[in-house]
Amino acid sequence: MLLASTQTVTFLLVAAAERKHAQKRIRAEIEEATRVFIQVVTQTVRQLGLAVRLLSSDYAFASTFAQLRNANDAVARATLESALQNYRGRIGLASFIRLISSDGRTIADTLSAEASAKLVVDERLVFRAEETPGLQATTIEALGDTLQLVMVYPLLAPEPSVWIVVGFPLDAALAAEFSRLSGFEIAFVHRGKVVVCTPDLERAKPTLASNSTIPSGELQTLDLDGRSFLGLTVPFPEDFDDRTQIAMLRSLEAEMAPFWQLERVLIVLNAIALLVSGIAGVLVARGVTRPLIGLAEGVGKIMRGDYSARVPVNSADELGALASAFNRMAIGLEERDQARDLLGKSVSPEVAHELMTSNLELGGEIRSVTILFSDLREFTTFSETQSPHALVEQLNAYFTEVTGAVEAAGGVVDKYIGDAVMAIFGAPVQVADHADRAVSAALAILQAEENLNRERGEQGLSPFRTGIGISTGAVVAGNVGSAKRHNYTVIGNEVNLASRLESLTKQTIFRARVICSDATRAALKGAHALRDLGETEIRGKKEALRIWAVDPPVVEREKEIPD
Repeated sequence: MLLASTQTVTFLLVAAAERKHAQKRIRAEIEEATRVFIQVVTQTVRQLGLAVRLLSSDYAFASTFAQLRNANDAVARATLESALQNYRGRIGLASFIRLISSDGRTIADTLSAEASAKLVVDERLVFRAEETPGLQATTIEALGDTLQLVMVYPLLAPEPSVWIVVGFPLDAALAAEFSRLSGFEIAFVHRGKVVVCTPDLERAKPTLASNSTIPSGELQTLDLDGRSFLGLTVPFPEDFDDRTQIAMLRSLEAEMAPFWQLERVLIVLNAIALLVSGIAGVLVARGVTRPLIGLAEGVGKIMRGDYSARVPVNSADELGALASAFNRMAIGLEERDQARDLLGKSVSPEVAHELMTSNLELGGEIRSVTILFSDLREFTTFSETQSPHALVEQLNAYFTEVTGAVEAAGGVVDKYIGDAVMAIFGAPVQVADHADRAVSAALAILQAEENLNRERGEQGLSPFRTGIGISTGAVVAGNVGSAKRHNYTVIGNEVNLASRLESLTKQTIFRARVICSDATRAALKGAHALRDLGETEIRGKKEALRIWAVDPPVVEREKEIPD
């Protein structure tokens, strides 16, 4: 099946590439043929223009016209038309010559009366010629089963009040000759109707006319009289009304004949290759069935969640490599399953990383850390004035700022307790400057609170006020909980002390938003703005403790606020 699929895709790619190449080649050839044809038409227009200019400036013709222009008898008109016929023969390229007035009225014409009535030269062509510097304009008009390239130029006698109209035939003979020279079928489409085409396209005129609206420059496949052609329609040069198009076509059958021969060869080769591969597949299958059955059984155990499944490796070939890869996969799945259980019981990326890379015991270990405990002032009163939805939304915005400040300083948010936040510095990842990090985080929280309060003030909301307590010392860091569900945290007196210190920030006598223990002060390695608050009694402590205020750049005086 793999070989069949590969061969099919290859065949389709080759076919697509060949068709694309053929279309590209035909397009290039059509464009070149069109360019040559346009050059021929342009050269013809130049020759006609030169001949008409000579006629316009011919003194004898101007004199004849001046003598007969006011005569109304048939003899004068016949004389003038005879002179036009004489000049048409001298020009050679022209199919007719006509004299018209500025409003388009015919004065004299070499065409028969019936043909002259069918070929109408719109006075707009005269107006267009008057607006051009060379006083010359061209267009395409239909006359029976031919098209006429019509040129208008003034007769200088002495002012351009009379215009010379000269026609050049675009007939089947011209199309056939150009087709013979270029190898393309050609058709002239005028006003949505195929007027002139090569003999091979005569029976396909209706179909070709219905496709004459192909956008200029877009190569398209056309089905004409049971045959496929690649065609390109381009505007006819020298047609100022854009009513005429040139359709250049090339037989797709002739272009694709070499590819179709290659296609037949590829089909035969593909059939032979499929037959050989089928026989080889049966022979190889007999040698791989047994190892594959073992692999299938192992996969079944993996699907049932038994990641301890292993398969024997009995050879050094591809099947042996596959068995080894299966065993490695099973080991990886088993390890990932164990890691997933551990990660599901952890609460932060740092904790998860520590559990995966260290030998922490489930019972915990002694760590020297710094605990940060923050709490919102007046939260109870604030929560009574808010809807549950608004309360949660505003509290989440506050927690986002606090958590960002803690994590930026290298700490870990241990838990959220109502409106309080407990953060750890120094566990689970050990750092030497955990006290400095905690103090920096506390100041960052105050700064973030100030930024948040500016936004709240613009929304007409009351500001947040945070109190922070910091304590440093030895705690038990580890996993606490049940056998099935546990949480990494720290336990010890320093945790309670941080909470007590936070409560002291409510007392106005200290004028402090952040209070740390003396142990924290002693553990600081950097310079911080600390203010000695003296010794004070701490609830739950037998002896008074020395505490310190961590002042932000601007010390704010607060009123004592009840919890």
